[in-house]
Amino acid sequence: MSAGLRWAALVAVLALAIGGLGGAILLPPLLPPSADSADGPRAVPVTDRAFDDAHTAAAIPELSRAQTLGLSGPGGMVTASSCTPGIVVETGDHLLSIDGEVRIALVTEVPLWRDLAIGSEGTDVAALQQALIDQGHDLNASGEYDWATVAAVEAMQESAAVDDTGEIALDQVQWVPAGIGAVTSCEVGVGVAVAQGSPVLKAGGTLVALSFPASSNELPDRSYSAVAGDLVVPIGDDGRLADPELMRAVAASAAFADWVKDPARGVAVGIRLSEPISAIGIPPAAVVTTGASNGCIVVAGGPGDAGDERVPVTILSSELGTVFAVADRPVDRVVVPAAEVVDSCG
Repeated sequence: MSAGLRWAALVAVLALAIGGLGGAILLPPLLPPSADSADGPRAVPVTDRAFDDAHTAAAIPELSRAQTLGLSGPGGMVTASSCTPGIVVETGDHLLSIDGEVRIALVTEVPLWRDLAIGSEGTDVAALQQALIDQGHDLNASGEYDWATVAAVEAMQESAAVDDTGEIALDQVQWVPAGIGAVTSCEVGVGVAVAQGSPVLKAGGTLVALSFPASSNELPDRSYSAVAGDLVVPIGDDGRLADPELMRAVAASAAFADWVKDPARGVAVGIRLSEPISAIGIPPAAVVTTGASNGCIVVAGGPGDAGDERVPVTILSSELGTVFAVADRPVDRVVVPAAEVVDSCG
């Protein structure tokens, strides 16, 4: 290649390089329109939300006292048993049969140590009456075995499909202390001979109630419910919950197993508002706060119109870049950032 041709090729390469550089400088950046930054306040739509304040709370567990129950009445051969670990025994349950005679459970606060019939008086009678009242029978826990008590006992026996004598006999019932919780082990089986007082079952040491201390994390003057799987149970005004089905679900949870290892921190239980609140979801920049749970928003009058009407709001919560709030009136669009439009909510 001659010197002239070499110079011509060099000039062509330089021209192409300079042209490419100029194009890179002069062409606009290839950015989507959504990446352009907006100058000044702008109106954004709000979203209607059902706010249920779902979160976990540290509940204080209450365990039943572990006990071994002995056979209440005279002994004999066990010919049937419905004792199963995990069950919670209730008055009227067929617990076992001795020599072919069914013994139904009697769950009361006071131990059964004698037969009870018309004319009997004492704390054991009052405890029986209270157990019948808890089952829905209409009578008073007077401590006197009257005709109303006879009628309630007959109804309980009829429901249990045993002889409706209207009396409580030691050879027809098995006493179980109230509040003992679930059965943990069965001590006798069919074909085993037992005497009065022989161990029949062990129960207790199980979760029977949860208490939820008042917390600043919950909204004041609002009712909450505890949640375990598909179970949703309202928490009472006293913060205590003793629903048996919920207790079994919580006791089987990983959170309860963690509490057993570290009892100092309580059991983590899911809770939520019993009645969700109709709220709006807005960006944090849309709120001018005047306190921990109060503030205002700036309402936009129309598309592209950043108005300056202040609407008070009650702030419920903030999560994942969204503020949940209740406005004093219906709102469709709000201005962000609100602080560039108004200095305060006054």
